[in-house]
Amino acid sequence: MVDFDVTVIGAGPAGLASAIKCAKKGLKVLVIERETLGRHKPCGGLLTPICKDLILEEFEKEIPKEVMCTPERLGLYYVPPSGRKNGGHMRNYKLLNVNRDLFDYWLWELAEKSGVQTCLKTEFINLEQSDPIQVTVKREEKVNQLTTNFLIGADGVYSRVRKLLYNKERIKILPVLQEYWRADGNFDDFYYVFLKEEITSSCAYVIPKDHQYIIGIGATKENSESITFLIQEFKKWLNRDFDFTEIELMKKEAWSIPYGFSKFGKENVILVGDAAGFCNVFSGEGIRFAIESGVAAALSVQESLNKGEPLVNAYEKEIEWINRLVNMTYEFATLLTDRKREEFVKTELARIASI
Repeated sequence: MVDFDVTVIGAGPAGLASAIKCAKKGLKVLVIERETLGRHKPCGGLLTPICKDLILEEFEKEIPKEVMCTPERLGLYYVPPSGRKNGGHMRNYKLLNVNRDLFDYWLWELAEKSGVQTCLKTEFINLEQSDPIQVTVKREEKVNQLTTNFLIGADGVYSRVRKLLYNKERIKILPVLQEYWRADGNFDDFYYVFLKEEITSSCAYVIPKDHQYIIGIGATKENSESITFLIQEFKKWLNRDFDFTEIELMKKEAWSIPYGFSKFGKENVILVGDAAGFCNVFSGEGIRFAIESGVAAALSVQESLNKGEPLVNAYEKEIEWINRLVNMTYEFATLLTDRKREEFVKTELARIASI
């Protein structure tokens, strides 16, 4: 007897999306999560309109107001290297401003209602690519084993599932640092994206959230050691252009996002979300790709069962367009110069303004 049809490692948006969709297909699903539910996940906490529509379409649920922050919706404002005078906001475009911890908890509730079993405070240790797959986990210092027909690695940018599949092959990541400030400033209800090589070859941002401002910056490998210095330089820019004045630092946090790699998995073990490298490095957006790849994983499980082919074969077809889009944004972001950043902002604002 096989213990589970599908085992998911990680209870973030990617893992829970795949678990919910698999459970709705009548499969026996287990989610293994090393933390407790309600754990904090460093994140800007913004959902694109595409992501909002995807959740409604796939889960038949509206995102509840309880997970929203203040303000609930933010416009998108670009600030080019030349500064605010040549920046502006995209018209007819709104992002949802969510509390990431509450959002993940809400997805877990949907998973529970769909019949998904969850094993919390449980560490994934190892897998053996047999038939069925042998999975080793540890909970409260006790090591256990279970069997599963399919395994989905949704355990983030530092994925242990990926490391086991690819013999700890090194991948590129983008360090991100953000600070939460009580502050004064000339900001409106926008997600502000700042583009300037002197500050970062990625992007810097400001997010109004629950009467605070999140000040964030991504740093490529060559300047990651000076990310603290760069965020100080960024705040000087904010002071010049937006009268940003610090009052009290509430907290700071650091994490990483995928940076230009794609790993799909092997045989009946696949990777989704950050574990697979699915992230828009230009904006830092990952929740949309997490949910899209999670849904694709569930569709692939069904296709694999129908055709009797390895799961990864079906999955590669399902996520071809996601991978293509992720690669396009990476190439675009890494080839930008300040002159091209100016052109991008000017063109983007004119395009949206004509709608």
